[in-house]
Amino acid sequence: MLFLTSVTMILMAIIPNVAKAQDPFKNLTKNEAVCTFKVPDIVDFVTVYLSDTEDELRGSIAPEWQKYLKNEKLSKGVTFTVDKKNGYVRYEMDFDIAYPEDKTGEKSCVEFCYWNCADGLHKLFAENVHLTQKGKPIFTEFSGLYIYAYDNATQKLYMIDQDLLGLGEETHGMVTVGLPRQGKDIDLTLSDGSKKKLAWNGKGFTLK
Repeated sequence: MLFLTSVTMILMAIIPNVAKAQDPFKNLTKNEAVCTFKVPDIVDFVTVYLSDTEDELRGSIAPEWQKYLKNEKLSKGVTFTVDKKNGYVRYEMDFDIAYPEDKTGEKSCVEFCYWNCADGLHKLFAENVHLTQKGKPIFTEFSGLYIYAYDNATQKLYMIDQDLLGLGEETHGMVTVGLPRQGKDIDLTLSDGSKKKLAWNGKGFTLK
C-alpha cells in the first residue's frame, strides 16, 4: 500500500464536526487512492491493507496474517479472531507468551472492521491499534484509529478527511477505542474512565 509513512497519531477524544459538508464522499475520488481490489470482505480489506510491509506495524503483522490464511502455525503469543459474517478481524500479541523471560505484562491489539454506507456506493474501513500493560492502556506512536473510504465504482480505497466522518480531536486526554464486532457503533473509554459511543449514522459517526 502507498500511504501513511508511519502510524504516529494518538487518538484523542472524538467530537462531531457539523461545519463540514453533508456528503463526506462528494470529492472522494480526488483524494489519494490507497489500493484497488474487487468486492471486498473483511479478509480482502485486511490482506490488502497489510500488504504495505514497509510500514513497521503492518510489516510485523503481515507474516502472521499470511500464516493464518495458509492455516499454518502462528508464532507464540499471536492470535487472530476472524468474523467474516460481521466484518471484523482482531489481532492480538501477548508478549508474556512470546517472551516469557521478560514478563512485561504487555499486550498489543489491532482491530479491523468495515461498514456498508447507506448510499450503497461506499464502505468505510477502520484500523484501531491499542496496547495494554498489566491490563492498563498505554499509548505509543502506534496507537490510534484510522478510517478510510472504499468507492464501490472505482474499486479503490481512499484516504478521507476524518472530520467529514464526524471525527475530531481534543487535547484533554487520551481515548481507548473499541471497534464493533456486533452492531455498528464505536466504543470510547476516556481517560477519566467514562464511556461514550460514536454512533454509526450511515455515512459517518455521531458522538453520544
